[in-house]
Amino acid sequence: MEEHDYVYQMRPLIIPGLVFLILYPLIIGGVHVFSKLPTLELRVLIGIYVISGLGIITLWVVGKSKRIIMDGGQIVFSSLLGVHILEPKDIRRVAFYFDDKGQEIAQIRTSQELYYVSEFYFPFPELMSDLEIFIQQYDIRSNLTRFAN
Repeated sequence: MEEHDYVYQMRPLIIPGLVFLILYPLIIGGVHVFSKLPTLELRVLIGIYVISGLGIITLWVVGKSKRIIMDGGQIVFSSLLGVHILEPKDIRRVAFYFDDKGQEIAQIRTSQELYYVSEFYFPFPELMSDLEIFIQQYDIRSNLTRFAN
């Protein structure tokens, strides 16, 4: 199996955050103009805005660095928070399921941790195909019926 690199999509996470950062000052400014908020309340609301902005920037930086690399005999999860290399012998089970929104999720279970692969990775169909080939190639336990034979 050749190396494939899958990146984390930021648009579903960042767009709502940017909308919040644009609308929040407009709403708070409108409330302040019409009802003259006390200084303490205004500072608390500004603090919430600043903390939210910093949180969104942090989420963007960490999310932008997330990737999965399918490299022959291993799966590499990497981000600014660290690199986790999974060898076939480390993986106890891979479970595929759908969440309440109908999105497919793969759960990779090792002896100590769980790793999740969702539709936030691009290109997701190719990632799932590579994961299924990896499962079949290394005879890893999964809930896929076609590999149970």
